[in-house]
Amino acid sequence: MAIPVEEWYYEVPFITRTYVTAAVLTSLAVQVGLVNPFQLYFNFDKIFYDRQLLSPLSNMLFLGSPLAFTLVYIWSRRNPFIRLNFVGLFVFSAPFLPWVLLGFSLLLNNVFPVGDVMGIVVGHVYYFFEDVWPNERGRRWLKTPQLIVRMFEGVQVDQLENEAAANPPTNNT
Repeated sequence: MAIPVEEWYYEVPFITRTYVTAAVLTSLAVQVGLVNPFQLYFNFDKIFYDRQLLSPLSNMLFLGSPLAFTLVYIWSRRNPFIRLNFVGLFVFSAPFLPWVLLGFSLLLNNVFPVGDVMGIVVGHVYYFFEDVWPNERGRRWLKTPQLIVRMFEGVQVDQLENEAAANPPTNNT
């Protein structure tokens, strides 16, 4: 059963929801032409000498293609048996999706997509150290610190159960 987009959106933790919303709105603003991409890049001189203090924030939000390719690569490696159809012409397994998209990007832009390749490399490094290495060696090198986990995931179910056990409901009948 599919989850409606609105329900899914509000189930995502607040910080993650805020970041994703800002990233999508920033990317849309660039695609529509409301913002020039050169206004979003990190420039030390502009930040500290021209006092453009929001530039680092906008740079963090506008990661664009490399971030998308990283996420696509990780998803495709974790779902190897899913069959995909690309433009109604090609049917392939999910692990080939980043490479198909890379070829399509190269075909459309006629320029080697360095950012897309960087996204694939970063995705591969993450996938290797998060999924492959722990299965082989038993240690997770990229384990998220608990402080950050609590900050982004919010209140967990086990915390709610502990509170409910500590404060049982009263029976008014």
